[in-house]
Amino acid sequence: MAGTATYSITLTTNFDEWERYNLFMMGSCRSDDGSDSGFIHLISRGTTNGNTFTPSPAARRHLQLDTPVCDAFDLYIYIVANTLPASRIISQCPPFEVQVTITTDGREVYVNTHAVNQWGGATIFIEYPKR
Repeated sequence: MAGTATYSITLTTNFDEWERYNLFMMGSCRSDDGSDSGFIHLISRGTTNGNTFTPSPAARRHLQLDTPVCDAFDLYIYIVANTLPASRIISQCPPFEVQVTITTDGREVYVNTHAVNQWGGATIFIEYPKR
């Protein structure tokens, strides 16, 4: 196991249309013996402007979720499109990237970039540490 600690899970992106997406982070924390030691969650809702949405470089781009003290956790991140992309031409809507970083005691213990489909969103599962 990774050891008893608190963890900060951060999601960042530079995607100008980030406000179009709902984000759900949720998971369970575990003790070394495998018992649940807490539930974590964060919900960030995107715009509901639909076809009138205008991309904004000031969109929410940094979301953070902190765990209680635990030895390990399972985390699900759901990124769900809430409105259509600015363009309706699929070839003009390539996947965008989000970076997930997990830190504890000032150390990065997980850093990964995930691709998000602009139409279908993404589901990301992280088991830390891997069993």
